[in-house]
Amino acid sequence: MSYYLSTMIFLYDLIIPEMNKMKIQLPKISNILDPYQNDPTIFYDHYIQDIKFEQTVIQNIENQNMTIDACRFDHVSFQNIQFEQAELLDIVFDHCEFENVHFLKCSLYRVQFINCRCMGIEISDSLLDNTLFDSCNNAYSNYGMSSFKKVRYENTNLENSGFIQCTFKDIEFKNVQLDDSDFFNTNLNKVDFSTCQINNIGVSENMLKGIIINTQQAMTFLKLLGIVVK
Repeated sequence: MSYYLSTMIFLYDLIIPEMNKMKIQLPKISNILDPYQNDPTIFYDHYIQDIKFEQTVIQNIENQNMTIDACRFDHVSFQNIQFEQAELLDIVFDHCEFENVHFLKCSLYRVQFINCRCMGIEISDSLLDNTLFDSCNNAYSNYGMSSFKKVRYENTNLENSGFIQCTFKDIEFKNVQLDDSDFFNTNLNKVDFSTCQINNIGVSENMLKGIIINTQQAMTFLKLLGIVVK
């Protein structure tokens, strides 16, 4: 019986190889940046460039069709923010907090989130390209209908998050907590979960082909497929 169940796993291509770490382009930011002058009205401009934001609060901003280019945010608190069809180019968020923040139909190129608290952040119907989340708390975040190209989540909490109807092209999850997260209608081919916690994740059975897991996680997917192991 165990042999038969093993062959069922291979029918779904639940493979367990070791993969090389993906190279992500670093943000291109000048070493000399203008300091932020505590003027929140700049977020109603259409172009912000070469500014360093540090130890400040940015709140109650809603804007469309803007570009933030080559900026650095250190220990910044974002509260009640909504950007729609915005473009974020070459940005570093370091030790930032995001509370009730929404990026809708936005584009993120060469953006890094380092040691950030992003609980409940929404980056939906957006493009993430060469983007890194490292040592962040992104629990309850929403990425529905977004496209990912060369994106890495590393040492990050993504519990109870939504990746529904997303497109993955070169995405990495390294030591990530994914318990109770949803990947419905998202193709998981070549996505490596082998170093992650994936208890109670939601997936579409017809989109599991090529997923990469470890031997312990195989039991979780057997249950998802309705297979009972005795």
